[in-house]
Amino acid sequence: TFEEQKDKTLSLPLEPGVYLMQDKSGQIIYVGKAKKLKNRVSQYFQDTAAHTPKTRKMVSQIDHFDTIVARSEFEALVLECSLIKRHMPRYNILLKDDKGYPFVRLDSGDYPRFTLVNRTADDGAKYYGPFGGRHETRLALDAVCAALRLPTCSRRFPRDIGKERPCLNYHMNQCAGWCQENKSCTEYRETMLQARELLKGNYKAVAEQLRGQMLAAADNLEF
Repeated sequence: TFEEQKDKTLSLPLEPGVYLMQDKSGQIIYVGKAKKLKNRVSQYFQDTAAHTPKTRKMVSQIDHFDTIVARSEFEALVLECSLIKRHMPRYNILLKDDKGYPFVRLDSGDYPRFTLVNRTADDGAKYYGPFGGRHETRLALDAVCAALRLPTCSRRFPRDIGKERPCLNYHMNQCAGWCQENKSCTEYRETMLQARELLKGNYKAVAEQLRGQMLAAADNLEF
């Protein structure tokens, strides 16, 4: 019952994750992600008068729900994307805003860059998604680029290599300084491969690669 589902939300953790709303037949009717599962899922079973008509209709059809705890909000975002594509829940389509679900586009140049787009195209680029929200996807993408020290500035490579001093991102240790002549295209593409694996949810593989690189740098006294 509605009250039983409301009580169930009290036992959810204050951790990031994904929730799957299901109807009486066991059909998944909505998939969402949350920074804190307890707070987000409980909102559906509070004052339904504050919901939009579409949300109230969806809530009225919930028979039970499941949750999956994630290690980070970004992991929850990738998992949400995967589950939406697998189950195609009808309310994910009905409740989306006019902008739709964004995709992350990776162009096919020698120094490929990420951009957010509203739809895929047959243009030779690689696409990841769709993801749940444009703002959240942008934050997650920025976090990936910062973690791997990939460029987010307006400079284009190889056109701008060696022309100017590194920008502020380099001095804040958020970019490896790919605009400098001592950085190779091969190294850039290897780093971009790690970013692609993160977008596909392969966190363990990337973590092992980064750990190996850190150990190698330590052996060379490159702290």
